Amino acid sequence: MKKNIGLIFFLSIFSSATTAGSLCNSNVTRELEACAKSNFESSDVQLNIKYKTLFSKFSGRNKDMLINSQREWIQYKEKSCQATYDATNPGEEAGIEKWTCLDNLTKIRTKELQYLDSGSGMDEFFHAVDIVSKFYEAGDRNKFIDKLADKASSKGDPIWNFYIVENCKLAASRLHEEKKDCMARQGFYLY
Repeated sequence: MKKNIGLIFFLSIFSSATTAGSLCNSNVTRELEACAKSNFESSDVQLNIKYKTLFSKFSGRNKDMLINSQREWIQYKEKSCQATYDATNPGEEAGIEKWTCLDNLTKIRTKELQYLDSGSGMDEFFHAVDIVSKFYEAGDRNKFIDKLADKASSKGDPIWNFYIVENCKLAASRLHEEKKDCMARQGFYLY
């Protein structure tokens, strides 16, 4: 149990550091919510630019997989962030939590699209895997990747599962990425 808590703590710090946006530092809830919304809107613009770029580059089966994975990702994002809102509501910070969730998931998806476009940009994932595997898996990177892949595929959310299947098919087609590595990457960013 302590190992799981340590792992989750490390991954949440590491992955949240990669998705930091503009600092929202007001003491007024309404201003914090407006700042969080502005951060999301900015991230959404970047996502749409990257998606349109990929859409114009892809054809045939790759374009179909991109469309399918994006549709499923949007559903997953909306469902997850609504659940975050519902869990906090009626608290005043519910709106802040929802916009922050939308912003974080959008930044993660943009990073994924960048990876699908260029094959680069996932160094922090492999660096984190190397560090954590030294502490929890006696340095066995593959064992830790297997655990992350299992966690990602056993989430139990059909929308999430369809998204990662489609996204990992696209990663395999474009980048020849192994399915378990792709699944592990998706699981990593859940934290």
